[in-house]
Amino acid sequence: MHPNPNDRVEVFPIMRALDPEVRDALWAAIEPLVPTPPDTHPLGCHRARLSDRDCFEVMLVRLVTGCSWVDAERLCGNKVSDTTVRTRRDEWQAAGIFDRIADEAINGYDRIMGLDLSEVSVDGSIHKSPCGGLGTGPNPTDRAKSGWKWSILVEARGIPLGWDAAGANCHDSKLLCSTLDDLGGRGMLGEIETIWLDRGYDSDLTLQRLVA
Repeated sequence: MHPNPNDRVEVFPIMRALDPEVRDALWAAIEPLVPTPPDTHPLGCHRARLSDRDCFEVMLVRLVTGCSWVDAERLCGNKVSDTTVRTRRDEWQAAGIFDRIADEAINGYDRIMGLDLSEVSVDGSIHKSPCGGLGTGPNPTDRAKSGWKWSILVEARGIPLGWDAAGANCHDSKLLCSTLDDLGGRGMLGEIETIWLDRGYDSDLTLQRLVA
């Protein structure tokens, strides 16, 4: 029996974050933050700017799945090129949009669920970056291949509230202050009661950093 080509098959998103209703809600929160680009062409006759919404969807797919920019472009129907999306990402980053999104998400969670800063933990992790790039470094545990060191602070239930990144060869403890400063930028540093660290942070220098 051959399938009828007129039959429609409904394909569900593989991840909740890619559901249309979630994607639409995210864009509704992000769209007001996107600045209007300046018109720098002297005659005002440059090509039409590609959709911010289309660029956002490619960024979302990459963040959710961890795939390459090229694969994210393909999964979104090749509506915008990966080069255009990366350029738009840089523009939004320079405008502070991603920081504002993170602040909105954290504040929204705090209003609805409540954050628990009675106990927080900080730790670092190494991630591969085969193509290198600004800020990466040789991974001491993977034959000096290029990679990242991520430092993340989470509250008692595991919600990330502060973070920083450096090259993979950066010791975890060196990112402690900047990770705490990221939380401090959200006005929450004074709410910490207990901070948990592993043995990699066990030094007099760490104690000095915490006291400072």
